[in-house]
Amino acid sequence: MKKLSYHNKNFSNRNSSIELLRIISMLMIVFHHFARHGEFQFWDYELSVPKLWYNFIIMGGKIGVNIFVLISGYFLINNNGNLFNFNRIKKTWDQVCFYSVGFEVFFILLYFVVKDRLDLSNLIDSFFPVTTSQWWFVSTYFALYLIHPFINKLLLSLDKKTYEYVILITAFCWCVIPTFANSGYESNSLLWFIFIYSLSGYIKLYGLNSKLKNYHYAIAALIFSALTYFSSIAISFLGLRITDFKLGSTYFYDTQSLFVLIISLCIFMTFATTQIRNVKFINVVASATFGVYLIHENHYLRNILWQTVFKNSSYQNSIMIIPVSIIAVFLVYAVCTIIELIRQRFFEMPFSKITDIILIPIRKTLSALAKHASVFFN
Repeated sequence: MKKLSYHNKNFSNRNSSIELLRIISMLMIVFHHFARHGEFQFWDYELSVPKLWYNFIIMGGKIGVNIFVLISGYFLINNNGNLFNFNRIKKTWDQVCFYSVGFEVFFILLYFVVKDRLDLSNLIDSFFPVTTSQWWFVSTYFALYLIHPFINKLLLSLDKKTYEYVILITAFCWCVIPTFANSGYESNSLLWFIFIYSLSGYIKLYGLNSKLKNYHYAIAALIFSALTYFSSIAISFLGLRITDFKLGSTYFYDTQSLFVLIISLCIFMTFATTQIRNVKFINVVASATFGVYLIHENHYLRNILWQTVFKNSSYQNSIMIIPVSIIAVFLVYAVCTIIELIRQRFFEMPFSKITDIILIPIRKTLSALAKHASVFFN
């Protein structure tokens, strides 16, 4: 039997502390999806044990998203190479397309077996998962990655004081105002990702308070997590007594919430300021986190997982929701990790060669057009 090896990946040079953070963040996201897609019918101001657990596990999703963007900014801010790393972009595109097309073909064939007819209506869209926003995070992150070299040039041209003003102004507009005024103030997912990316870039370039240690950040993360969670209990308590109370119980859980930002930042800094030896197992599992997201959050599979297989909503009035959610999330995470590692080992290179047939000519055409455009403008 051929021994499993990761010959194209250098796991020994990765920071296992950050890689462990990737795993934890993705686990929080999967817990969030267990709650969000489980078709629970909780009353918003309900204070039952299942509802309190629901409010607890759903809180981590937005935190996990912010942490992934913080990690990206931390490592990409000093990327001053080619404006467009075609190989990196293509590798991400290949991975997304593999699961998009693969799941679409699988469910088309399954539908054919069940219904005795083929439904090809969504097959074309599956070849363009980024542009059709099949996964909102992928589409937003892909846009961020395309423009990050220009963001870097802008941020690196700023002196420290000006950079701080940029962070403070954008934080006020896209974090403070949305938190306390319940207004997005001309914001969207991409602008928020740019802000988080810029914040992380500042940390990498200039650091934060050098007197703060990893345990300080960990304690702060626990305190603000507790405050944010108990805010949902307080809002529920008020909602039971004030008929016209407008806030939802998870009002402060939003991605752009100041509290969620502080929690995300403190958790990130806890791991960024912690040095642990390289652990190959952690690094290998962490390499599959993006695949875990693509698999379990596929628009077909997520309903099957949370509504058919685990029947989440059937536990909404039972304390069993706690052990069931833990078992379900870890099981889904483990299976998705195995699937992604199999893809990396056996399908990544063959699929890449197939997409080369389509994308390499496009790359050459775009390069030629760029040269002509440069001559024209000069």
